[in-house]
Amino acid sequence: MNVKDKIVFGLLIILIAGAGYFQYLSTELNKRMDVLNEQDKAHVDVVHQEFREDLRKLNLQFIGRGKHVRQAQKDIISNSELIQAMTDSLASLIDDVEYQLNVLDRDVQKRFRNVENDIADVAEDLRKHKPRVKRQFSDIEQEVTSIDNRVKEMEVLPVIQKDKAKQAEEKSK
Repeated sequence: MNVKDKIVFGLLIILIAGAGYFQYLSTELNKRMDVLNEQDKAHVDVVHQEFREDLRKLNLQFIGRGKHVRQAQKDIISNSELIQAMTDSLASLIDDVEYQLNVLDRDVQKRFRNVENDIADVAEDLRKHKPRVKRQFSDIEQEVTSIDNRVKEMEVLPVIQKDKAKQAEEKSK
């Protein structure tokens, strides 16, 4: 396995880890949204129950007292408006999270496409370089063979043989 393959595999592993991280973030955001939805539902139920109970108590206590009934009605209306505002706020937050999830999804898909394109480009480059490398390797082998032949021819020359004989005599002395 050469360095380019290691780099490609390394990049692939890094991208897979990044995708796993983005998936984890997406899952965590969905879990948080579920919790927020449940809390919102529980809060609205509690508020509605409290207002109904308060209204029932007021009706019992102030039957015939228009002033108190009108005040209770105003309180109920203001509380209903507050509930509506909170509901709108939560809906806005939910929309923001949904938008961010969609942006994240598009970004991750784009990055995966880019990685796939990069891998295809690298594979094509490797296919193009393979014949050239083979040709260069065979040229080098031919040159090495040629040099070996020349060295052998030079060793056959009488001057070199005489010099080798002298060196052998000196070693033996």
